[in-house]
Amino acid sequence: MEPAGKIGRNEPCFCGSGRKYKHCCLPSAAARAAGARSAAAESASALRMAHQHHQAGRLQHAEALYRRVLAADPDQPDALHMLGLLAHQTGANDDAASLIGRAIRTKRSDPSYHCNLGLVYAALGRPDAAIDSYRSALAIEPRFANAHNNLGLVLASRGQVDAAIECFRKAISISPDYAEAHNNLGSTLLDGGRTQEAIAAFGRAIASRPDYFVAHNNLGNALLAGDAPDQAIASYRRALAIRSDYVEAHYNLGTALKDWGKPEESTESFRTALRLQPDFAEAHNSLGAALQDLGRLDEAIASVRAALQLKPDYAEALFNLHSLLLEPGHVAPSIECMVGAVRLKPDDTAFRFFLGMLLDYCGDGAAAAEHFARAERGTADDRARLDAWRYIRSAAAPLPPLTGSAIQAFRIGLDNASRTGLVLEFGVRFGASIRQIAALAQQDVHGFDSFQGLPEDWHRESRGSYTTGGALPAVPGNVVLHAGWFEDTLPPFLARHAGPVRFMNIDCDLYSSTVTVLERLADRVVPGTVIVFDEYLGYEHWRDDEFRAFQEAVARHGWRYEVLCFSFVTKQVAVRIV
Repeated sequence: MEPAGKIGRNEPCFCGSGRKYKHCCLPSAAARAAGARSAAAESASALRMAHQHHQAGRLQHAEALYRRVLAADPDQPDALHMLGLLAHQTGANDDAASLIGRAIRTKRSDPSYHCNLGLVYAALGRPDAAIDSYRSALAIEPRFANAHNNLGLVLASRGQVDAAIECFRKAISISPDYAEAHNNLGSTLLDGGRTQEAIAAFGRAIASRPDYFVAHNNLGNALLAGDAPDQAIASYRRALAIRSDYVEAHYNLGTALKDWGKPEESTESFRTALRLQPDFAEAHNSLGAALQDLGRLDEAIASVRAALQLKPDYAEALFNLHSLLLEPGHVAPSIECMVGAVRLKPDDTAFRFFLGMLLDYCGDGAAAAEHFARAERGTADDRARLDAWRYIRSAAAPLPPLTGSAIQAFRIGLDNASRTGLVLEFGVRFGASIRQIAALAQQDVHGFDSFQGLPEDWHRESRGSYTTGGALPAVPGNVVLHAGWFEDTLPPFLARHAGPVRFMNIDCDLYSSTVTVLERLADRVVPGTVIVFDEYLGYEHWRDDEFRAFQEAVARHGWRYEVLCFSFVTKQVAVRIV
């Protein structure tokens, strides 16, 4: 039997002997010391067991043991700290902050307590408190690599890029094989536009830990930003070889495959991401964009609508849906989409232009004026779009049909082309457009491309951009590819093939290349010939490139033409010589 509460040394003993407690059942000093040692040993043993359960992921067992320790000693700092970490792991961050705070009040000298409290504050969205905690940890232990790394993460999230980079570099100087710090350094460098440095940092993370699938994925992002989609694809595939259910890598692989002109393969990657995470709105939207590249517009519309069902405030998906719904003579649904996009992002001047253009196209100039005024104060591309729209308004009456997808321009062009003649494409690259043209033309289609990229610098793009490394794309049986520079491949081709041009898609980008094509084919361009220009209007230098080359050819050869359709989404214009 034990006393119900604390009794004094000189009070009657609780056992009923009549003697004073100090002369009866009060434990001796030796006995008290032995009991204390036993309790301490039991507490230490319970903590060790709790740590083992915690590390093994048996969180309920760990929690029970931490609480058992605290029942015996409510201020035991290690138990408070570890119970707080467990609460953080399970998302109970308010409880975690309270528990780790109590641990720190009991034992202020442990830097790991301060560092982990910083993690909790960061999770709670309290970056200032997190920074203070990490700095408290570093004041105790300046060579605490984890604290430097974690401080860098919070600083990076606040846009303090240079300070974050310094923190990651300090962590790496302390622990050179710290893979997470190399990875975080790479991500911050990439966000700051320092792509090559980021690629090197991700490479060091992978060298430190070859199975670090997150770093392989991030290296892919950096390579994609560095215009190396083929290498990016390899990095994403390495990430997936390590972690096959890594949703982000499947999504990023789909994006890279789309950029690399492989829309069929990209749809498979997006669909895999969606099988793993059906509520991934961005993957639904990107799948829609890939299907649009394939000309499968109904499926694309369904995918983008699925994205909006999951995320109604997804302005970019509304923009994509507007382009998919945009059909000649049927503009109202697209206007509705752009009204929603502008409502969600009123400061997006590109959205403002597209909404204003659609309204003006439908004759509501007064409603368009406000949006055009906002676009005028936007980027160089916004002002270029306005310039191109004013040109279209002045040059074509009535206004030609407005389209939102490349395949619509090809369909309209081929429907209006002469029924006999050559079908040609200049600028094939990955073959996305020539495959669409071949399916519509129902005759042989000839594609011309060096497959070595741009032959000269083009505004901000350097010579060699858009190369396929000499690789020719997969094309259907009615497509014949002619690899080489236009001035080398066109003369022998024309010597072998007689007759006029029925239809040609000019995707040369460059003024000089477009001039070469138009001059070599000038005597084959006849009334009824349809030309689709891929990069004709609505970008910063639109007046200097394909547009300029065509207008000069019109003046030089006395061509008359009508505009069959145009698009500010694809920057295409289709014309027919009359």
